[in-house]
Amino acid sequence: MKERILRELRGDAAGQLVDLAIDHILRMPVRDLVDPTSLARTTVASLRHSAHSGQSDAWIRNQVERAKTAMPSGTLADRLPVELTQPLRDTLTLPIAPNRAMVGRLLEHGAVENLLRDLLVGALQGFAQRLRPSVPGADRASNRLRSLKRVGEGMLGGFGAELERQAEQKARDFVDSILSSVVAQAADDLCDPAKAEGYGRFRGHLWDQLLATPIQDWRTEIDKLDTELLISTANAATLALVERPNLEAELVALIEGAIAALGTQTIEQMLSEADVADEWRAEAGTRATKLVQSFAESEAFSTWLDTLLSD
Repeated sequence: MKERILRELRGDAAGQLVDLAIDHILRMPVRDLVDPTSLARTTVASLRHSAHSGQSDAWIRNQVERAKTAMPSGTLADRLPVELTQPLRDTLTLPIAPNRAMVGRLLEHGAVENLLRDLLVGALQGFAQRLRPSVPGADRASNRLRSLKRVGEGMLGGFGAELERQAEQKARDFVDSILSSVVAQAADDLCDPAKAEGYGRFRGHLWDQLLATPIQDWRTEIDKLDTELLISTANAATLALVERPNLEAELVALIEGAIAALGTQTIEQMLSEADVADEWRAEAGTRATKLVQSFAESEAFSTWLDTLLSD
């Protein structure tokens, strides 16, 4: 009996047994396969162990170094299937007008204000400089000023510089007085439904540039990252997360919500809806069959089978 069982499991019977097991699992509702409380408890325990053991340091460091050294050639568009990139682009370019209050809060930041301030001040100064040659008599006045330059260098050498400094300050004061309204106008423009289509095309342009940028250029940007800063930031975030007193209960609620949304749906139905049922079954069956056959050849299985049959 034992030899027959071993012979069959090391041969075609392993595949038949695997098919029976896969059929049984695929037809079970997902809710019967997942225990939210156990899954949440295990997840929290793993996060806490990782956060306090320092193991995440080595993992993050390895991932950053791998990203820096394993960059392929070409662009992201060469590496990502169009079946993925095109639907994402279609979604990004939808003519959607964002919430005005949300956009306002995003733009009301010192970095944005400094950028707009510098741009506006530079534009005002450039405009003033372009107007100078158009002033009547400017050429004659300029010639006379040059002829008097030697006389005035001693007493008035810093006069022109002071005038320029005051002009720049006046420009900055003017810009500061209108800066809040400029930020508000920018937010209004971004949220204008009449311009939603144009901004949608702009988002599509950003996506296209992202995909068309050489991967080596992305590597250059990644090289600018401070690995140790990434590690410390990730650890701080993980520690803050695991110290939440209700983390496990929150995870249970999230898992239960996801399972409830599936209803009585089975794994087979989910795979069929994704149109990968046949591929998944073939791959899983092949791998599982090899495992069963290998296990049937082990001494441990033979010993267990002896014990089972002896009873």
